[in-house]
Amino acid sequence: MKAVSTIIEYTLLFMFGIIIFISSISVFGNYDAYFNSVSVNDQLIKISEYVGSNIIKLAEMGSGEDSSVILKIPQKIGNENYMIELSSQGLNMTSIITKVSKHSGLYNLNETFSLSGKVVSGAGSVIIYKTGNQIIIS
Repeated sequence: MKAVSTIIEYTLLFMFGIIIFISSISVFGNYDAYFNSVSVNDQLIKISEYVGSNIIKLAEMGSGEDSSVILKIPQKIGNENYMIELSSQGLNMTSIITKVSKHSGLYNLNETFSLSGKVVSGAGSVIIYKTGNQIIIS
């Protein structure tokens, strides 16, 4: 009877160890996912401000001038690629895996310019063209 009691004690001790191990992995996995999404969010805001300010600088140039600018951007944020889209609604930045998204209206620039283009961050650079009243990102 004493041997059976010892086996049951060690089995329970082993099960508690497994439960603590699985709980630890779950808690730290949740913390990692949370802090990764916060990091991606902050980085998207900074890149959106950088790209948006350069779009506005191009828009402020004279109406008869055609020009372009090449911007160096990070290839990945939080170990994932992201998409930059310029449309009539403004500038949208979206991470591809976590789907964190940031939007900038570009101070109603769409009322005077036709905005278009979409690019994925893998190249590490973005080209912004201004021709006439069109601004295109590629």
